[in-house]
Amino acid sequence: MHKEITSKTVSKEIKFFQGLYIVSTPIGNRYDITIRAIMLFKASDTLICEDTRVTKKLFKLLNLDIKEKKWISYNDHSPESKKDTILEELKLSKVISLVSDAGTPLISDPGYKLINYVINAGYKIYSIPGPCSAISSLVVSGLKTDKFSFLGFLPKNKNNYVKVIKEFSILKSTLILYEKANRIDFLLNTLNDNFISFKLVIVRELTKLYEDVIYITKDNINNFLEPKLNLKGEITVLLEIHNNIDRIYTDSELFKELKKLKPSQVSAMLAKSSIEDRSTIYKRCVKLLNKND
Repeated sequence: MHKEITSKTVSKEIKFFQGLYIVSTPIGNRYDITIRAIMLFKASDTLICEDTRVTKKLFKLLNLDIKEKKWISYNDHSPESKKDTILEELKLSKVISLVSDAGTPLISDPGYKLINYVINAGYKIYSIPGPCSAISSLVVSGLKTDKFSFLGFLPKNKNNYVKVIKEFSILKSTLILYEKANRIDFLLNTLNDNFISFKLVIVRELTKLYEDVIYITKDNINNFLEPKLNLKGEITVLLEIHNNIDRIYTDSELFKELKKLKPSQVSAMLAKSSIEDRSTIYKRCVKLLNKND
């Protein structure tokens, strides 16, 4: 049976029940907080935060009281026992808000493990929608919005990085990923070396004073390689791969190219239009040459 709690500071029509609420918070501009989120914060008994210091700062900016709340930190480094601590709060019929440092919780973070744990324990989960950097970046990108794939942070290894992009590009959708500013040069060079045609949009400081959206294509990418882009923080990247990269070259096609070029040259050239990465094609080329010696 739901425990009904009415926010004492607003209309009695805004009611909250016992359970865990996933609450979106601003990604830059504090005024992007929703009215319902503010009302929930006022009614919440407990706040579960990625970093309690960050959320308390938001509370102060919104003139919300922080003293009569229980604050629990939950992040990548939290022990498994922290889940049981949160369940104990739910057993007391409390209204609990889960927030990240910015945006919508659980998007590219391990919080889903907690949600799964709470669901399996029989408790109700609610969503308080609001800002999300991935979606907000998509709508200003000018890229296709009817079909998109969110990839989060890609592998650090270059071959695996390219492999993931190629695998999802087959879906013919806009790819959304998060990247650190110090790896943008790596991203640009990787795309330039491995793909024939693409559109790339880099979004940073969204909703803040120095919000910036950078539009890059294969044709103008050299303008952003030298001098290098000087960016800070975490970046949202949106990508459309235009060339057909779902083919796998046959041995006869590889051998034909090997009559003119070295294995390293063949793999670099054909990887741009193949689902296979450069390393895989190179190994196939070497194997073919050894076989035909």
